[in-house]
Amino acid sequence: LTMKEKELLQNLLSENAQLRQTATKALWNLWLSQAGEKAESRIRTGTKQMDRRQYELAQQEFENLVMDYPTFAEAHNKLATVLYMQEKYVQSIRECEITLEMNPNHFGAWNGLGLCHFRLAHYHKAIESFNTALTLQPYADFNKVYIAKCRGQLNLGNLVAKP
Repeated sequence: LTMKEKELLQNLLSENAQLRQTATKALWNLWLSQAGEKAESRIRTGTKQMDRRQYELAQQEFENLVMDYPTFAEAHNKLATVLYMQEKYVQSIRECEITLEMNPNHFGAWNGLGLCHFRLAHYHKAIESFNTALTLQPYADFNKVYIAKCRGQLNLGNLVAKP
């Protein structure tokens, strides 16, 4: 980790909402630019395609990107995202895991991993992922909401299982 990245991750823990917001944006920009300008341009193209719901095109862009830049964590994260959008949760989990091997502080990948596990009804694994995301971003209520949803599903399962 660079000093800058350490500082930004530390700022995510701040009570100051503005500081957290600025740090979050700066971390995303840092992660997007980690493989150089060419790769960043391509990842932004794929992101635009994804935003336009052109999922197959975006998936192709990100797959080519991870082939050309296998150690570019954010390319794997974006591939995980587009796979998730297409309900390809098992493949998305694999890309999240690759992202996290390279960047264990990637709160977005932890969150994505949690969402995939939630969709597959792996509630315990989902809770673990959302909890890890929360250690990095304690003010990200989204994770707390999903932890509650998972617990609700687990409680439903317990109710159904009882005679």
